[in-house]
Amino acid sequence: MKILRIVYDWPPPWDGLAPAPYEMTSAQVKLGHEIDVFCGRWPFAGPIETLKGAKLHPFLREPLRGTLSITTSLIVFFYYLFWRLKNRPDVIHSHGHFAIWIYAYRFFLKKFLPGAKELKVPLIAHFHNTVKGRWEKLEGQDKNIKAISRYLSWPLAQMSDRWAIGSADACIFVSPETKNEAIKHYNTDPSKCFVVETGVNTELFTPIGPEELVKTRGELGLAPHDKVILNNGAIVERKNIHLLIESLRFLPSNYKLLLVGPHGDEEYESKILDVTSKYNLDHRIVRVGYTPYPQVPIVFQIADIFVLPSDWEGLPKVVLQSLACGVPALASGFETSQKIEGLVYLREVSAESIAKQVQEVLDSGISADLGFVRSNYSWHLMAKKVDQVYDKVVIRKS
Repeated sequence: MKILRIVYDWPPPWDGLAPAPYEMTSAQVKLGHEIDVFCGRWPFAGPIETLKGAKLHPFLREPLRGTLSITTSLIVFFYYLFWRLKNRPDVIHSHGHFAIWIYAYRFFLKKFLPGAKELKVPLIAHFHNTVKGRWEKLEGQDKNIKAISRYLSWPLAQMSDRWAIGSADACIFVSPETKNEAIKHYNTDPSKCFVVETGVNTELFTPIGPEELVKTRGELGLAPHDKVILNNGAIVERKNIHLLIESLRFLPSNYKLLLVGPHGDEEYESKILDVTSKYNLDHRIVRVGYTPYPQVPIVFQIADIFVLPSDWEGLPKVVLQSLACGVPALASGFETSQKIEGLVYLREVSAESIAKQVQEVLDSGISADLGFVRSNYSWHLMAKKVDQVYDKVVIRKS
């Protein structure tokens, strides 16, 4: 099958959404598909990560943050029109708002020219979150929303969601909650909604032995007897990293926090520093900056527990990566479709509650069910589930 994937992130850098479409594309190529990828690229990010069997069409991610829909997405739209003159994919599979004007174009055709040749190629819209759901949660928690998000990028992204749902032949959601948000906020037809959760590379993310664990911890300044709490990802306020840091004051001194990921904006970094200084916690925190994806498993492998006290998520890849390494995860802001042994949900997002549950999880000796994760969350399985969605819409179109 010939697939056109449209996605706003592609590695490097290996943060944000980038690993997921890369892994899905890799798994689909192994299933025999031919794939073109229209992808966003941050400037000065280094050589693009290529995949045999996938042809990449890179675009500047966005000249200024928050302007994706009114800058690069317009270029993507016109490039798409010219590309389609000579190319006919079997399926268009789009993630997020990079394709906002393609959604608008197909929404217009569907409403006024339903017999248009363009619409004979099915469109799959893939939702990793919903803008309306995210916006509602953050406002409900009285979180700060930047002006450019509130008045420009989020209104356009919300319109993109609506056009995507209106023009798509099927919608894929990364969690049942994301699907339910789309039905609630956008009146999405449930019959064209499918849940295909985030996967994990079960060959890359694996446990390690005790000798390697001690050696790697030592290289990071962590002792064998330390209880290592890991958080890996963007340092942003909705993930409540400041509360995770503060939770250390309610825990014994051998509990250390390993923070992995690029620094956040100045305002939130200042908040983190204030909390760290106020409770004199600097000596209990190890910070590691941006880490390329192939090296990411190392930090999971040496942790005792992964903690993500987030306000909202789609289905965070980092939770599955932790479980695949045999490390229990304590998290919030989402739910998986199936119960996974080793995944515990936070009862309350506060510093004291985080500390209490960290101790509960570690004292209980709970471990991740590696066999379940490998058999239910591999990228190979997720690619096959996506194939099933493709087959349904292709049959409908024929």
